[in-house]
Amino acid sequence: MPEAVRAIIDLAFVSPAIYRVWAVTDVENFASARVMEKAGMVREGRLARYIMHPNISDEPRDVYCYAITK
Repeated sequence: MPEAVRAIIDLAFVSPAIYRVWAVTDVENFASARVMEKAGMVREGRLARYIMHPNISDEPRDVYCYAITK
């Protein structure tokens, strides 16, 4: 999976107008966080109560924000 994420990042950076690719993942989704880290993305912070996951909770959940720049 890290290879697929890296391929998408590389494809995005072909465009001269794109300088940053970012994504979020639930703070408890360790596998997705690891995939983004292996693809070269850096955790930039935590967004509190950012997104709803009805199958997990009735309350908005915190997420980690990952990004990579050219």
